[in-house]
Amino acid sequence: MRILLTGAGGFLGSRLLAYYGKKYEVWAPLHGELDFTKEEETEKAVRAFRPEVLLHCGAISDVGACEREPELSLRVNVEGTRNLARACREAGARMVMCSSDQVYFRGQEEGESREAFLSPHREEEACRPIPVYGKHKLLAEKACLAEQPDSVILRLTWMYGELTEEERQKGKGNLAVTLRKMLREKRSQSFLTTDHRGVTDVNEVVRQMEAAWRLPAGIYNFGSPSSGSMYETARSVLAAFEGEALAEPAEGKNGLRNLAMDVGKAEAGRICFPDSAEGLRRFLEQSGI
Repeated sequence: MRILLTGAGGFLGSRLLAYYGKKYEVWAPLHGELDFTKEEETEKAVRAFRPEVLLHCGAISDVGACEREPELSLRVNVEGTRNLARACREAGARMVMCSSDQVYFRGQEEGESREAFLSPHREEEACRPIPVYGKHKLLAEKACLAEQPDSVILRLTWMYGELTEEERQKGKGNLAVTLRKMLREKRSQSFLTTDHRGVTDVNEVVRQMEAAWRLPAGIYNFGSPSSGSMYETARSVLAAFEGEALAEPAEGKNGLRNLAMDVGKAEAGRICFPDSAEGLRRFLEQSGI
């Protein structure tokens, strides 16, 4: 199996490379080796390597950066995806595009009940994302399927996992690392009661990726289902270690936000993730908490 991987320097991409690089022939070009915002360069690179699968993790995923530089986000996240998808079609390669739950980030509509607004999102619903990042990921999905219909789009949740030394030095963090630190230091922290979303162990995403690239073409919610608000999730996880009181409730300034996803379609393809709280509990248990 020949796999072309973009974004190998990122949180997910680096772990995909470490895992699948031991099993298959994986080419993970650096930016200097492949600038996928350039159509001709992308076509030549894909044609030369002849991948069977292209895993596209390369993106500007910093939501704030996309807001500040929307033109750069459009070029990388949308046009870059389009170039790769077109090259895959011409090379006969399957494309797997890593998208985001941010495509579901919309405001609560007038007259919409809290219950209806907080229902887990399904792949077939109409998306009207607010942030630039979510808008561009949605455009990228459409471009990907238009150029290479034999593509699998994965809408990923926020992810967590052990950090490398380099990631720690850059000040990176994630929810699991935060919860572990809270328990070890007996330190309280507030979590939003108004923020509903799933969070997933990055290693689970990596292990399930092989099954993902064999799915029928289309869009899939891919990750752990939500366990309620971020406050409810954190409180539930901490309670398993007698640290329930360390989680304090806080309300977001902008009201409700719901990025929770219905993962039934992936489960029908025999890809299953634990719910967010259970996944976090397992991670912390394995960390020796």
